[in-house]
Amino acid sequence: MRRKSVVASTFVFALAFALVLLIAPGSQVQAQQNCKAFHAFVQGSLPSANQFAPTDTWGGPIFVNLDGEFLQGGMSGNDGTEYPHGPFSIFKGGVYKVCLTSEPVWHGSNDCLDSFTYKVPEAVVIWPTGRFLGLYKATANIVKGTHRFASASGQLDIAGPFILWNDPSSPFGVSGRWNGDFSGRICGVQ
Repeated sequence: MRRKSVVASTFVFALAFALVLLIAPGSQVQAQQNCKAFHAFVQGSLPSANQFAPTDTWGGPIFVNLDGEFLQGGMSGNDGTEYPHGPFSIFKGGVYKVCLTSEPVWHGSNDCLDSFTYKVPEAVVIWPTGRFLGLYKATANIVKGTHRFASASGQLDIAGPFILWNDPSSPFGVSGRWNGDFSGRICGVQ
């Protein structure tokens, strides 16, 4: 009798597990259908001329292809805390805001109806020739948004070269330029 109950319990467990496996892929396919390809580049400056928050350091105009739709706007944020390790640095806790519009001209930080915020848990900066020329690489998570990006989520891979130079008039003692390249998918966009 005990053997029959073990066999029956095993069969019920296997059937329930198979049912979960059949349902889960269907829900993932449905969720991924609501995602759009995101490709963009930013022409960033340090310090940022358009700060969305007082703690923002880098920022600049951004140009986006969202699944064939052209958008433009601006982004601004900071890289978080730096942990130097010789020829490279790790930055933790970066936060950036991206504001986008389909209008031909972006009117600065006040023109921010459609926006999303992304967090960078960890970014790597490679300093190949000293501390003034480098390469930035990170994977970012979209964490919140407004208007058509209110339900946005997804991940973006971000990379690009930058250059820094001594600048006594900058609040950071240096100024810089960065050409960032973004690629990934954004889900939940209206």
